[in-house]
Amino acid sequence: MASGPNRVLAAVVGVVVVLAAIAGVVAARRTAPTLDPNTPQGVVQEYLRAVLAGDYPAATKLLSSSSGCTLSDVSSVTVSGSARIVLKDAVVDGDAAVVTVDVTEGADSGPFGDSGYTHTERITAERDGGVWKISGSPWLLYPCGSTKG
Repeated sequence: MASGPNRVLAAVVGVVVVLAAIAGVVAARRTAPTLDPNTPQGVVQEYLRAVLAGDYPAATKLLSSSSGCTLSDVSSVTVSGSARIVLKDAVVDGDAAVVTVDVTEGADSGPFGDSGYTHTERITAERDGGVWKISGSPWLLYPCGSTKG
């Protein structure tokens, strides 16, 4: 008689595991919302997408004139194409903003893959000619000496 409750428990656990796996796949495949590029968060998103895609000319166009960075500086930045970046916070003070993101690099895929290394980065933005532009990031703009952030 003890085998009946064990089978029910095993079936319930199996259903929970299958549902968790489905939820994980759905979460991993969803696309990030596109933020308004006329906001600090939106310009940071555009910049990060361009850098991750290797589109350095597009990334350079999103930099403020005060950043001191050139196309050569931006193209020397190395970011893993598998990096996951999550917006944490944005603080806007007039024409200046600080956008905080969590970056996870080196994560393996699969159910038992390494979770990678997560670090928090601050990216500064400012209005440049009325448009939000990236002005500094110790993580992304280190080649040009921009340590604002």
